[in-house]
Amino acid sequence: MKNPMEVLRSKEQEVLRVKKEIEALRIAARLLGDEGRNGNNEDKQDLHQLVEMP
Repeated sequence: MKNPMEVLRSKEQEVLRVKKEIEALRIAARLLGDEGRNGNNEDKQDLHQLVEMP
């Protein structure tokens, strides 16, 4: 039987990973939404760097 604390720790790590993925998807959605509206590549570069995940 698994240790309940280890299971909890694992689930908490999964939640943090999913939160990071959601934030990355939000940024990507903003990038895609802004793609046709303006040509400001500097803002896009900043957001691209935020999306990169380890």
